[in-house]
Amino acid sequence: MASLSAAQLDFYRTHGFLPLPELFAARHVAALRLRLEELAARWDSPAYSPRLEQEPETRFGTLPPGPETVRKLSNLAREDASFYAHARSALLLDVVEQLLGVPLALYSDEALLKPPRYGSEKPEHQDHDYLQVDPADAAVSCWTAVDDADAENGCLHFYPGTHLEGLLRHVTPEDAPRQLASRPVREQSLPVRIVAGGCILYHPLVVHWSPANRSSRWRRAFVCRYVRSDALLRGRQPNSPPLLEVRA
Repeated sequence: MASLSAAQLDFYRTHGFLPLPELFAARHVAALRLRLEELAARWDSPAYSPRLEQEPETRFGTLPPGPETVRKLSNLAREDASFYAHARSALLLDVVEQLLGVPLALYSDEALLKPPRYGSEKPEHQDHDYLQVDPADAAVSCWTAVDDADAENGCLHFYPGTHLEGLLRHVTPEDAPRQLASRPVREQSLPVRIVAGGCILYHPLVVHWSPANRSSRWRRAFVCRYVRSDALLRGRQPNSPPLLEVRA
């Protein structure tokens, strides 16, 4: 059974995030990487088009869309055995239970890709802006690195302690991702480098961002967002399918 130490729990509660290096074995990560490559290769399949996003430059004709410009694949756990197994992994659920308690459900999941040279910046934001889980402490994001992630290829950067400030105002500029209305001083953010197989747990209210990938390497990750099943889910649409229960 995976377990967080008292020091790790204190770090998470104080800073709003917690890296867990080498949580998953190389074989597990290799299987996720292979599936992402296979799914990206089918980028133009009608079966995946509603859940697949390309890099923004493809919308403006700067880049031709293709497997090398896939930016996001959503809701994989319900349909794909590899991602379903990851979402239900005891390695994840044991530590999530320590943070949230039970019962637990998978709120959402997505593969977040930054292709070599094309991977775009994700500006500062809080996941709670769209999750809208009440209370916010009843949710956590679990970001698993499928490739080594560092500042050069677009690792996550956090503003420690900002989860204690509550929900901040977000805006959606024209032709840009949703983001904080007022951007913090980036020198105050902390880059969290992590090798493939490592996982970063983070609070839905902590402010974070990731830079563009200007390297020759991929930066792929698979994120699962868990909620305690008895929380109030204000961000869910009335016609949304039932959540995937993962631990009673």
